[in-house]
Amino acid sequence: MISASIQSRFSRDACAATATAPKNATIPAMANRGVSADSGRARRVAVLRCLVAALVVTILLAGLVVLVFWLVVRPKPIDYTVTRAVVRHFNVTPPPDARVNATFYLTLTTDNPNRRVSMFYDWVQFQVMYGEATQLAVADAPAFGQPHRNETRLNVRAVARSVPVAEQAARELGHDLAAGEVAVDVRMRARVQFKVGGVRSRHYSLQAFCSSVVIGLSPSSARSFKSVPCYVAIS
Repeated sequence: MISASIQSRFSRDACAATATAPKNATIPAMANRGVSADSGRARRVAVLRCLVAALVVTILLAGLVVLVFWLVVRPKPIDYTVTRAVVRHFNVTPPPDARVNATFYLTLTTDNPNRRVSMFYDWVQFQVMYGEATQLAVADAPAFGQPHRNETRLNVRAVARSVPVAEQAARELGHDLAAGEVAVDVRMRARVQFKVGGVRSRHYSLQAFCSSVVIGLSPSSARSFKSVPCYVAIS
């Protein structure tokens, strides 16, 4: 009886020990996983902070480079102005098959006031527009270079030969012809490079919009022409 009781008690203690052992064994494993997760999170935070710091330093350095460039070069905008405009042989045929004939003589003056920036024009094109949609004439100008502190005059001859125009535009041109003057828009498109010291920039697209250019039709109107400044966009 006593031995049976001792054996029974021993069996119960062994089972209790067996049941509690896995629970106690899992505590170190759970603790290790918590430490590992905290360590991984800390590493990610550290990497993120490094990336943010690198980005801030890069932005500050880029701003410093731009500031130094501006202080050294002091770039100024290039001015474009239509300083002369004459039209000859201007006539409009009546609708419905309305056509325009004219020869436009234009002078566009480009002024580079910069002390250290020069320019190179790979190609230049001029358009004579009537309103937004009617192109009367197109002319190309030869490539050229413009030194710093230089004023260059581009003389252009743009010819309109039997250019078809819409009925409404033909009527308006007829009114201009009767009034003795015609108002057109002059647009210049160019492919340019800038040079500072011995370094050339990439190519840029330059556009100059000159509106409105009022041209008298009488032979003596050239003397009374008023210069028209142009709006310039570079991209």
